[in-house]
Amino acid sequence: MRVIGIDPGLERLGYGVVEGGPSQAKVCGYGLVTTDKEKPVQERLKTLYEDVGVLIERYTPDLLVMEDLIFSRNVTTAMVVSAVRGVVMLLAAQRGLGFREVSPSQLKKIICGNGRATKTQIKRALQYVLGISDIAGTDDVADALALAFVGTLYRTPGV
Repeated sequence: MRVIGIDPGLERLGYGVVEGGPSQAKVCGYGLVTTDKEKPVQERLKTLYEDVGVLIERYTPDLLVMEDLIFSRNVTTAMVVSAVRGVVMLLAAQRGLGFREVSPSQLKKIICGNGRATKTQIKRALQYVLGISDIAGTDDVADALALAFVGTLYRTPGV
């Protein structure tokens, strides 16, 4: 099974693609999709829709995994991330992909054995389980790879 993990953000959307089962997981690709913060939000959402669509076509995943949205004190940020999540969920539905959500604490617990693990601990664990020497890019990429790896634990793509 091939899984794409998405860490949604309007300025930086992290993605990671992993295939195989958890004991033989192989990284197929990862990176960032960025948008121009000078453009209106609707244009940036369109860019994300198009670019994530291209990633889905390129990697042909069976499952898309995204983090549950955790509301923060910044309501504006939460609303924008919700819009990005909606774009990604729409793409998953249009392309017939399975879809799963994982809470940040579940993700940390699965990857590190600790629901309060730090970003550094997550990166180290991913380097070990995925056999990559360094995770280039931001924490968004590491989170996306972690989501994709967690997706390999599911036996079926889901709904």
